[in-house]
Amino acid sequence: MNKFKIASVIFLLSTFVLKFSSMIRDLVIAGMFGDSYHADAYIAAMTIPNALILFLLTGMKDAFLPSYYKYDALGKGEAHLTNIIKGTALISLAVGAVGMLLASPLIRIIYPNSDFIQYSDGMQVAVWTVVIYFASLFFVGINAVYEGYFDAHRKFSFSVFSQTSVVLSTIVFALVFHSKWGILAVPIGYFVGTIISFLIKVVYRTPKKFINWKQKMDLPEIKEFYGIFWPVGLTIAVGQINLLVNTFFAARLGGEGVVANLNYAFRLINIPQAIFAVTIATIVFPIIAKAKADNNMLDFRKGIEKGLLYLLVFLTPALAGMWVLMNELVTLVYERGAFTASATAMTSSFAVLYIGSTFFYSIQAIIAKGFYTLEKGHYMMRIGIISIFLNVISNWIFSIFYGAEGIALSASIVAFLYSAITFTTLWKLIGGLDKIYLVKNTIQVMIATVIMTIGLSIADTYTDIAELPPLLHILTIALPGVFVYFIVLMLFRNEFVKTILSKGGNSSSIQ
Repeated sequence: MNKFKIASVIFLLSTFVLKFSSMIRDLVIAGMFGDSYHADAYIAAMTIPNALILFLLTGMKDAFLPSYYKYDALGKGEAHLTNIIKGTALISLAVGAVGMLLASPLIRIIYPNSDFIQYSDGMQVAVWTVVIYFASLFFVGINAVYEGYFDAHRKFSFSVFSQTSVVLSTIVFALVFHSKWGILAVPIGYFVGTIISFLIKVVYRTPKKFINWKQKMDLPEIKEFYGIFWPVGLTIAVGQINLLVNTFFAARLGGEGVVANLNYAFRLINIPQAIFAVTIATIVFPIIAKAKADNNMLDFRKGIEKGLLYLLVFLTPALAGMWVLMNELVTLVYERGAFTASATAMTSSFAVLYIGSTFFYSIQAIIAKGFYTLEKGHYMMRIGIISIFLNVISNWIFSIFYGAEGIALSASIVAFLYSAITFTTLWKLIGGLDKIYLVKNTIQVMIATVIMTIGLSIADTYTDIAELPPLLHILTIALPGVFVYFIVLMLFRNEFVKTILSKGGNSSSIQ
């Protein structure tokens, strides 16, 4: 196994650790605060600054990587890194300060009729949550640039490790200080985690080499970079903006726990996307960026095709299995402490309707890398803005007819439209992909998934497996299901299976 494959495996494992720790964070919050109005207040308020945090975290990495490659080819990679760090530090500090000052009016404007602001401590939780998350924006911005830098050097695992430190800090603070600070222990833990992540990078690079402290900022270079970055960042933030729209409509519906349970459902069903889509997209990105830099569009298209295939191979059966076992999954993950059986039932019903959202946004995650590599982020931005308007209209209609379930359903419908538009647009930009390759492998994956799902459903319905405790229930069904799925792919001699079983392989196996 070559270095590239080893790095990919390590990155996948480290991503599992990150997402597993994120899941622990969510279940800690659910177990301690359930679907109370305190949880509603925290989740609704956190969604506001989190749009900007994702704007910086993911958007920065996607914009910085091709930009860094361009300057590094000219021998100016480190100088470019310094310029972007200094520029980002000043911008994020200014935005964070403004956000802290406007915390209270933001809550009242965005959630004017929500239940939680009727309680004085609910409003206090919401305002301080916004303040603390905006206070972290300075460190988030610097961390984001360096994580893009590490990805450019294919040090994916180190980038993931630094993100994991933020999640672990959040968990520790929630566990240790919840009796003293209540749910505010969660954002405080996040703030401390961003500082820890920053210090890890300083120690790794050493303070002297962290940046070129004496180098003056090249304002034209920074301006050029942000001209590319802001449409990319805005596009990345579209998902979070749409989540904010969903939360706004959920808060309008009234009823304690609606906001919280929709969030718990979204977080759970988002795990396969966070693991498979983010991992595969991150690995594909340097490959297609290098292909573009070498003006090799054949390898560029192959990178996109293999990325989509590998995504479908892992994501499709994972979501199908979750659909069959959703109630057991929610029970296993969340149902303890303040999270009751009624919260499980509500969360499960929401999560099933969110499945389409996860599937289509995962496809879009791969497609987006193609736009960013081509420096066509403005296309994604335009499509993203359209999706926001569609989401507002869709939420308004479906929440009227179906209540909170309509909000989850709306998310899946909008995700389908967003993914379809971005896919067809990229197709036209690059002169198409290999249709036979994509269709053949997609059909194989779908057939294998259907056979697996039918088997899971029969076993779940006509045996006593359903009487087992949730963990045993899931394992007893899921493990044979995975085996059946891959056996079917092997019978088809699927492209993915042939690549995995090939001896040795090479660094171009995903190209």
